[in-house]
Amino acid sequence: MKALLAGIAGVLLLTSMVGSVDATNVPDWVKNNAGWWAEGQIDDAAFVSGVQYMIENGIINVPSTTRSSGASDTIPAWVKNNAGWWADGTLTENEFVNALQYLIKMGIMQVSPSAVSDDGASKSQYQSTPKETTKSQSSGNADLDEMLAKCQGGENKREIRECEKVIKDEYKLKTYQNSGEKFQLGNVAYYYVADFKEETRKGVKEYNNIAYTATGQPLLNLQMMVQNTGSSNETLMCTSPSICNYTVWDGGKKWVNSGSDFTSGNVVLKPGQAKFVNILWGPAIGYGSYENFEYDSGKDYYLRIAEPFGNLDLPLNLIVVP
Repeated sequence: MKALLAGIAGVLLLTSMVGSVDATNVPDWVKNNAGWWAEGQIDDAAFVSGVQYMIENGIINVPSTTRSSGASDTIPAWVKNNAGWWADGTLTENEFVNALQYLIKMGIMQVSPSAVSDDGASKSQYQSTPKETTKSQSSGNADLDEMLAKCQGGENKREIRECEKVIKDEYKLKTYQNSGEKFQLGNVAYYYVADFKEETRKGVKEYNNIAYTATGQPLLNLQMMVQNTGSSNETLMCTSPSICNYTVWDGGKKWVNSGSDFTSGNVVLKPGQAKFVNILWGPAIGYGSYENFEYDSGKDYYLRIAEPFGNLDLPLNLIVVP
């Protein structure tokens, strides 16, 4: 039902108002913030100012958008609904970023011409819908593609997609585990791979290094694998950016995170279960860290873990990437 309502809202409101979007660069941690906003944990002003900052600094890419002559301060309910449904996986990234484009067009979100130019020439993604096929797209990895080929015997497109997702997730976990350095803390094993790169059909995703925005702000997008090696459930806690059991420490100063994917503030691991956790350190965007993350190549950095089941300073071997 949510998908149907969102589709109707998208067709009626976005077809005539916004252009196509490039959602391939939306960081995963933004999804968690969108979910907080949809649930009322972040107010409209805080969410808009935070997203505005990310657009201005190139963290989220929004294509050319024609602005209306007036301005508004009222966010339509369908925009917040779309944000929440995108956060729980019901809608695509394009539908979420199109909603951001709508906010820019209507003057609800003010961004500079250098961040989003004023150009309405591009067509809306809703004007034509590509025909969906069951053919699996290449992942760029021969071994993984061979495993994905087994899913083509599914009865329908949804079953094929679900099969492919399970295989991709398991393959990534095993690849990371085999490449990573293991740190045992209580019944939880933390696996860390420095400068981790993941090949996808959309390009290469990078984690666990230092990248700079166009304005010179350093970003640390940390991805780790965690596994419960005990016989009972274990819980990892990070209830909000300011109240979290995970900080970055340089031996004298520590920073809280700007965003994370800890659903409802925790990650629950069943015995033997392994998952990825993502946490970002970067700009202080109002509802995130209290101050900008700083990087000095002459210092050593650590992920400081302070969980009820133990404490650990996990060394981060950080390099600067283009």
